[in-house]
Amino acid sequence: MSELLGAILTLLLFFLSGVCAELFHSWAIAYRRRGYITKRQLRKMEKWLETMEGRG
Repeated sequence: MSELLGAILTLLLFFLSGVCAELFHSWAIAYRRRGYITKRQLRKMEKWLETMEGRG
């Protein structure tokens, strides 16, 4: 029973991290369009996000 619970929690964690990554990316693009962040900063954030997704 505890193995099943652990597996469910692991899947939930991966799902939530994916959702958070998408929300972060949408937020970053919206801020870029409004001029709050530069294109260079946006590229750095995207590279960091790809690195974090690769580790997950």
